[in-house]
Amino acid sequence: MDPNSISNPNHQILREFPPWLRVYKDGRVERFMGTETTAAGTHPLTGVQSKDITIDPQTGLSARLFLPKIASRDNKLPLLIYTHGGAFCVCTAFHPFYHDHLNTLAAQANVVVVSVDYRLAPEHPLPIAYDDTWAAIQWASAHSNGNGPEPWLNNHADFRRVYFAGDSAGANIAHNMAMRVGSEGLPGSNLTGIVLVHPFFGNERKDELMEFLFPTMSGLDDPKINPAKDPNLRRLGCRRVMVMVAEKDFLRDRGRNYYEAMKKSGWEGELEMAEAEAEELGHDEVINVNVNDEYGCVPDLGSDCNKHAVNVIFKDVDPKGNVHFHCCENIAFKEKPCFDKFVKAQFPYFKGHEPSEVAQDLSPLAIVYKDGRVLRLLGNDVVPPSFDPETNVLSKDVVVSHESAISVRIYLPKIAQSDPTRKLPLLVYFHGGGFVIETASSPTYHNYLNDVVSASNVVAVSVDYRLAPEHPVPIAHEDSWTSLRWIASHAGGNGSEEFLNRHADLDKVFFAGDSAGANLAHHMAIRVGSDGLPGLKLEGIVLIHPYFWGSELIGSEKTRPAEERSLVERIWRVSCPTTEGSDDPIINPEKDPKVGKMGCKRVLVCVAEKDLFKERGWNYKEVMEKEKKKKKKGEWDGSVEVMEAKGENHVFHLMNLKCDNAVAMLNRIVSFIHQN
Repeated sequence: MDPNSISNPNHQILREFPPWLRVYKDGRVERFMGTETTAAGTHPLTGVQSKDITIDPQTGLSARLFLPKIASRDNKLPLLIYTHGGAFCVCTAFHPFYHDHLNTLAAQANVVVVSVDYRLAPEHPLPIAYDDTWAAIQWASAHSNGNGPEPWLNNHADFRRVYFAGDSAGANIAHNMAMRVGSEGLPGSNLTGIVLVHPFFGNERKDELMEFLFPTMSGLDDPKINPAKDPNLRRLGCRRVMVMVAEKDFLRDRGRNYYEAMKKSGWEGELEMAEAEAEELGHDEVINVNVNDEYGCVPDLGSDCNKHAVNVIFKDVDPKGNVHFHCCENIAFKEKPCFDKFVKAQFPYFKGHEPSEVAQDLSPLAIVYKDGRVLRLLGNDVVPPSFDPETNVLSKDVVVSHESAISVRIYLPKIAQSDPTRKLPLLVYFHGGGFVIETASSPTYHNYLNDVVSASNVVAVSVDYRLAPEHPVPIAHEDSWTSLRWIASHAGGNGSEEFLNRHADLDKVFFAGDSAGANLAHHMAIRVGSDGLPGLKLEGIVLIHPYFWGSELIGSEKTRPAEERSLVERIWRVSCPTTEGSDDPIINPEKDPKVGKMGCKRVLVCVAEKDLFKERGWNYKEVMEKEKKKKKKGEWDGSVEVMEAKGENHVFHLMNLKCDNAVAMLNRIVSFIHQN
């Protein structure tokens, strides 16, 4: 229908503000730009993870969170709270432009980012955008004691180093939030600084768009729009301010005026301003250059950009062949993409957080720096607990110890969900990763445990122990034991977790793990036998490609490349710096005087033909059989089975859950658990 149809006055245009939006008399709003969105996930180029969260279900206030690869529980990173631009009336935190920008910024500046998706005017007139952002800031600050609802902020954000940032209208919001911190405070958080990129502030000129979007503003001198008229400017609630302007941006003078007003206000912090000069365009990279008018904008790539604003659009092709488009407001750069230079200009503001020299290169697992920082190259992805429609398995996360940051993910099969009194065997699983990488919330282990639980009809508890080198071995073993004691506290149905009270048969418990997790499963079984664990009866353990080693090479280890063996030993010494070497009982069961204290009668060892650790799995069987032959009273007299997957390598099953050998191994594990 023609929106200007005379036959229906409600479809006539009420107001029009090109290039932003059109408002109809029936209340509909048509936005000309900023409506495109892109999904959260792991960025293929930066490795940054992102996810969307709802802050307030009643208002719909939400945010997109970004977590860089360098993040770890002991390496807290600055927190950046970002507000997008768009004249308060267009765009979103989920727009591809902001998604790409903040992925890059999180990676290069090593910051945790909360990108606020505030409600837009005119449907939600100002000051709602300010109120939404303040609500998001308070929500984030509630995590400063480590007990908030969002684990990424609890575990990785340093609330002593909080920054606000934004571009255009988002920069205006960032400034006003810093003013609110100055007047009201922000308990639990320290606002270090703000970054205002091409800030949108008013001046003495009449602005019909702002009058329409902000009907309650007090006029041209409203301090929210024109900070130069704010008598309280000196009370800005941070100690550092960076103002970024661009030579050909129509907002440049407003940014400069803000800078001068701050200098004269009596505010005693550190004030910086950076201006990007216009440069000759790199012809191979430029897709479109738009003409200037009154409104500076970042247009939708699908709109008629040639009518509005000075913008440069670049095309970039990543190593996987994916095409990306980048818009740059009112300024062009030689470098490809221009986006990168924009990010690099902001990066120095977060100086002091980049890693130092490399201490240990444990590629492909991790890199350890001399200042103690750890860059994990694998195992950083996480997925939330959920109901898995493919396996019908339900999962949830539970904190075991707030003090030590130990948690578990619990899995419940369909058969238990339909019967509230059904008791099932309990499988306690310990993930692998050389004690250095991976978590219980990794998609690798989440998907695998869904399959195991579905196939075997067990309740599973996947332990999220702390990682080395920040928490050197044997902390992983102590965390695992703490988790087992917590599980045992549910004996008699009197524990804190109803999934376990109702459905876990603690008289039929199994431990399992792969690689380093198999090491943990073995030692937990030894500890059950030596120390006892009242309330829990251990039936058996499953060791998948167990991470054991020794100073004397055995079997095919002698012909393996020296660099493979060297990496094993280096990972071990980094994860356990107090070790005496490869014959430490933690890594070499043959040297453990307690190995005969095994707390169960049955053991299944799974090995892979091409795995470096294959010989250690077979040797484990020999070690346990020697203990059995000693026939000491009270010592171990159980049985060890070994299953070898031909043609496969270390933890092959995690890479392809549906391959023939992976399915065969899963079936063997199911049979082992349900063996009479």
